[in-house]
Amino acid sequence: MVALLLATLGLAAPVPAPGQGRVVEEVVAVVRNPAGAPPRIITLTKLVEEARIALVARGATEAATQPLDPEALRVALDWLLDQMLVSDEAARLKVDEVDRAEVQAELRRFQLRFASDAHYRRFLDATELPEEDLALALARGIRVQRYVESRVGRAARVSDEEVDRWLRARGAEPAPGPAREAARAQLAEERARAQVKDLLAELRARADVRILDPLRAAPGQEG
Repeated sequence: MVALLLATLGLAAPVPAPGQGRVVEEVVAVVRNPAGAPPRIITLTKLVEEARIALVARGATEAATQPLDPEALRVALDWLLDQMLVSDEAARLKVDEVDRAEVQAELRRFQLRFASDAHYRRFLDATELPEEDLALALARGIRVQRYVESRVGRAARVSDEEVDRWLRARGAEPAPGPAREAARAQLAEERARAQVKDLLAELRARADVRILDPLRAAPGQEG
């Protein structure tokens, strides 16, 4: 399957002699955005790399070296596809690029997730991840967050009337106080989440996203 796909994309390597074949890489998804655009492939290696970056950036430093099971990789694949599509949309609309100082600050925050600089360097070495590639992934994350906030932002605001209705529907008095502010925050969060979901559905509908095969535990990834 992978060899056929690579041949279709013009990326096929020379066919090994019988008995000498080995899996060098697996392709887990192909993205065309928009649907008629040239294909971009996501390899298993790239997916694992992106999953580790995302998890460590969120404080799960144990994911830097521990095996990632197939279910974790399936979730990571959905996340990565959404990141790619939102980043493409931000570029299409010429959303401001992330400047070098912002990227360096984000890179420093990532480094500080580790117990020491030596632990950070071992992570880069063990994953064969160039620091430049890490910086690009972190910059994409900033760009995606900025774009999503620009799309949601004002539209996610909740009026006083909406808060009043929400409180009355639950038998509470719509008076000033902590309960009112908590209700406003909850409504705003629910609205923002729904708008992000709609945005992602819209972007997915424009693209041709093909997940090639249910992710299996690859060598070195078994739990």
